[in-house]
Amino acid sequence: MIVLVILLVVVIGVLVFLLMREKQGAATEKQDPAKLVPKGILDRGGVGPVLAVTNDNKVLFFNKDFVQLFPEIATAESISAYPEMMRLFKDEEYVSEVLSRIYEIRYETLEQENVQGKFVWLVDITEHYKTNKKLKELKEMADAANKAKSNFLANMSHEIRTPINTVLGMDEIILREATEVPIKGYAENIREAGTTLLSLVNDLLDFSKIECGKMEILPVEYEVANVLTEVINMIEIKAVNKRLEFKAIVAEDIPYLLFGDEIRLKQVMINLLTNAVKYTEEGSVILKVDWKEAGDSAIQLIVSVTDTGIGIKEEDIDKLFVSFERIEEKRNRNIEGTGLGISITKELLELMNSSLNVRSEYGVGSTFSFTLKQGIRDRKPIGRFREKYAYSNEKIKKYRTTFVAPNAKILVVDDNAMNLSVVEGLLKNTKIQVDCANGGEAALEYCKDVKYDIIFMDHMMPYMDGIETLKNIKATKDSPNVDTPVIVLTANAVSGAKEMYLEEGFVDYMSKPIQGKRLEEKIVEYLPEDKYVMIEYDEMEKKLYQNLWKTVADDIMKEYQFHTLDIPTAVESAEGDKDCVIFLLESFRDNEGKNRNDIVSSFEKEDYPNYTIFVHALKSTAKMIGANDLSEKARLLEQAGKDGDIDYIKSHHDEMIQEYSKVVEEIKDYLDQKSN
Repeated sequence: MIVLVILLVVVIGVLVFLLMREKQGAATEKQDPAKLVPKGILDRGGVGPVLAVTNDNKVLFFNKDFVQLFPEIATAESISAYPEMMRLFKDEEYVSEVLSRIYEIRYETLEQENVQGKFVWLVDITEHYKTNKKLKELKEMADAANKAKSNFLANMSHEIRTPINTVLGMDEIILREATEVPIKGYAENIREAGTTLLSLVNDLLDFSKIECGKMEILPVEYEVANVLTEVINMIEIKAVNKRLEFKAIVAEDIPYLLFGDEIRLKQVMINLLTNAVKYTEEGSVILKVDWKEAGDSAIQLIVSVTDTGIGIKEEDIDKLFVSFERIEEKRNRNIEGTGLGISITKELLELMNSSLNVRSEYGVGSTFSFTLKQGIRDRKPIGRFREKYAYSNEKIKKYRTTFVAPNAKILVVDDNAMNLSVVEGLLKNTKIQVDCANGGEAALEYCKDVKYDIIFMDHMMPYMDGIETLKNIKATKDSPNVDTPVIVLTANAVSGAKEMYLEEGFVDYMSKPIQGKRLEEKIVEYLPEDKYVMIEYDEMEKKLYQNLWKTVADDIMKEYQFHTLDIPTAVESAEGDKDCVIFLLESFRDNEGKNRNDIVSSFEKEDYPNYTIFVHALKSTAKMIGANDLSEKARLLEQAGKDGDIDYIKSHHDEMIQEYSKVVEEIKDYLDQKSN
């Protein structure tokens, strides 16, 4: 019996030993990562925490890094009772508050040696997170700085433009009313200095608009001669003051009426010319303006500015286009400016689908040029425009209002008494009734009882600003001014300001400083037509020019008896310049071969769309030289082409060609006679 008990104990001991050994072996196998987790994961240095489980969440493997995160895993058979571990297979990130670490969770399915399950490994992204957080903070700081810059520009615009408005406004009144030559001279100097100061502010504001993508190109019809005259007159004064020679070489056959953004074109030309004068101490500045055809209804305007200034080193040319960058700062420290002019010019040209070209030789000089496509509205050449506009310039010096409106009433609201005085002074000759309110509350009192045709409202006012005042006026239902157009007057001329004011309910926007001409134009735009009368000062001037042009026409007609040309029309096209008349006739004669061939060839090929285009061009050029019958025949053929009336074209084509021949023969005869 004892022997049996001993044998039983031995057998049980052996079995227990074998079972324990088997279990230990199984555990060792279970925890062998090489058999469970893909080798590529564990081969990485510092792989981080790793956990493998079966599909029913029983623990297969974990490493010591995982134990640091979850100590309970050391004794766990399954993770089902541990929600945090369960979430590892669902979430994308895990944050350990104990270790102060952040992990990115990556998980995959597990299929090895008949084991079906899944595993996760956690990648420490704490430093990456900190870097991203720092970048985010830096971005927020940059955004805050950008907002602060915008606020600074807005405040600076207001603070600087407000006194400039007063200075230039009062100066304009002095120029209008002063009769003494020295006083007018002083006032002109004030205007020039004030305009220079204003241009510095405008550079910063334009830079802000371009930077924010708010700069707009607004094409309109404009007279090339007007633009060039204004640019030349402005630069000529600067050049003379520096004892520089200034030349303007302008092609006399440039079409006089174009379509484009004249303001930005003018700004680009003035920027280039101003820079040329600034950086030239002796010698000359030359403006060249030429053109070439760009289709039937457009031209390429070719502009270049050449100076004999300090020039630019080749390695410095790229710096020209960097905002606020000044080349050779020490050498040029006495030269005024923001360093934005060329940068703005480049951006404006790109907005107009052009580019700025630079050629320079250090110590010798520079040439800046660009080519700009512009639409054609009238092909009449500008001729010798400067002689014509000399009289206009003298006329401008003596101000005359453009309208009178004694029955109209406007209200001007501004907390600055000087600004109110400026507007009153600028409008004095219009006879318009002007009430002035020194703030929002005073404006509300005025608006209770008096019906105004227009209200001009300053924005930044104490106690009640312009926006609040506008809303109070519109909210008062029994107010006679609920529907009165309110125009904001503001020095806050940064990008986006106009849009903001329109959204607030203002009908329009005027930036300070206020100029008399712009103010009058704005009033005429919004004043009821029965409240004002335009003053036609130009009748006397028209008569003067008509008399001059008649003399020129009579002189030409004494030289030759014309039958196909109306010479007074040709003289008018040439602005009374006889040499320009000759040039127009020569041009018509010289281009006749190609133009006739285009018309005849397209007719014979029955290419009526192009035929219509060619006779359209002939219509315009014939009208310009006074070939009125030819122009009319071409017009009718053009209309037939547009209407698809092929029968009319076929029956009248030869008649038009015969008239064309008669006109050209007469021109040739006259020009040959003159040359003999």
